[in-house]
Amino acid sequence: MIFNLKTLALAAGLALASQAASAASFNFSGVVDFSPTASKLVGEFIAGQFSYDDQAALLAGPDGTVALQSLDLSFLGQTFHLAPGSDAYAQFEGGALVGPNAGFAGVAGGYLQLLSVWGSSGFSYSHHGADSLGSLTVSAVPEPSTWALSLVGLLGLGALARRRAQLG
Repeated sequence: MIFNLKTLALAAGLALASQAASAASFNFSGVVDFSPTASKLVGEFIAGQFSYDDQAALLAGPDGTVALQSLDLSFLGQTFHLAPGSDAYAQFEGGALVGPNAGFAGVAGGYLQLLSVWGSSGFSYSHHGADSLGSLTVSAVPEPSTWALSLVGLLGLGALARRRAQLG
């Protein structure tokens, strides 16, 4: 009976933990793959992370936008953070996340724009009339409840293996 109460308490705790998480977090990365007038930028990397409110995404509908709660990125040796009150947002199409949309001035003397539309994510960088372009790859960051559930599963397998070894 004690084992069943412990199991029930653990399951209830995991259920509550999974409900408490309301922010969806995503990583993105890319590389400059086209720059006709600034060839030295080809191959430069961009990487970052953004998050938005899951509940707001549900209300936005399948082809809506949701304001970003946070956005951090690194490009050309500089790190940038989303300014309070900025109009950055996540774009959805057909119910799927496409990526972030945001602009940053003062990036190595130029302007960096993250663009997500028509099913793809990318970025452009303009510096003194020279434009550079690249595509972004967006991937989900696992939530803590996902890690907790995986750990519980591994512990359960270990307990089962230990019990079989003791019985047999």
